[in-house]
Amino acid sequence: MYHIMNFNRRQNRIASPGFHINVRYDDQTMARAHSNSNQAHSKLAVGTTHVENFDVKEAEILVTKKDSGMYHDGYTHCFSFANGFPQSSDAGENADASTVEEWVLSQVKYVGIATTEYKPSKAYSEQGHVAQVGGVVTLLNESETTIKPGDKLALGLNLKLGRRVTRDKGIPRDKIRFCVKKAGHSDDLIAKALLDTKPNDQEVKDLEDAMEKSAKAKTKAEIKAAKEAVKKAKENLKACLQMDPMKKFLRKYQELNERVIGKAASYARPGDRLEVVLQPRNPY
Repeated sequence: MYHIMNFNRRQNRIASPGFHINVRYDDQTMARAHSNSNQAHSKLAVGTTHVENFDVKEAEILVTKKDSGMYHDGYTHCFSFANGFPQSSDAGENADASTVEEWVLSQVKYVGIATTEYKPSKAYSEQGHVAQVGGVVTLLNESETTIKPGDKLALGLNLKLGRRVTRDKGIPRDKIRFCVKKAGHSDDLIAKALLDTKPNDQEVKDLEDAMEKSAKAKTKAEIKAAKEAVKKAKENLKACLQMDPMKKFLRKYQELNERVIGKAASYARPGDRLEVVLQPRNPY
C-alpha cells in the first residue's frame, strides 16, 4: 500500500508564532488590470487574459493600492499581482525595468504574506482570506542577489527578463509577483529621495505636450479634451512648485522606509527558500 505524502511549500524551518489578520481581495484593481491590456505598460501587459494570474497563492506578498476605494467595509483589500498596471508618464514605454519597478512600488503599500489561498470569483466575492503580518515566514528569494542572515529586506518587483528563479508549484510563468530584496543603506535611500526632489522636468514636459496637442486639436471633442489636459497639467505643475522641497524629500524618504518588511533569518541564493522575520518593521 502506497502512502501519499502531502507537500507543504509554506513549511517553516524555524519555529515561531505568527500574527495573522483577516483581509479581503481587491476586486476593483483586478478588474482594471484584467481590462487594461492595451493601456498597461509593455513590461506589465503580460498575462492579463490568464485569470489564474490574479489568484492569491500561499506565501505570496500582499499589497494594497494607495488610492483604492475599496475600504468601505472596514477590511484591507489587497492583491499579489503586478500584471496590467496602467501606463504612466513616470514610466514611459521605453523606461527600463528599475524605473517601472519604482513607479509600481510608489502606488502600493505592503500588507503581509498570504497564509491562505484565494480565487476571485462571484461565488466567493464576500469571502476573505488570511495574511500573516508578524512572526517568521518562509518565502522564495525571487530577487537577483544573494540574501544573507541579518539583511534588512524591502518590497521589490523583479521585472528583468534575465531573472532565473525557481517558481512555486501552481504559479503561472507569466505572473508578475512582488518579491523581497535587500534594502538599501541609509545613504542610498537619502540619495534616492534627493533624486526625487530635483526640478519638475516631467511636469513641465507634460504641460508642453498638452499645449502642443491643444494646438493641433480640430474637432470639438479633441479641443475639449485638450483643454482639460492643459488645465490638469498646469495644476500638477503648480502643486509641485508650491511644495516645500524638504517636505517632498521627507515624504519620499518615509515612503522608501515603509517598504522595509523585515529581516532575513537564513541564507538564500536567487531561487532558494528564505526565512524572514516580519516584525518589527522599524525604519532606519
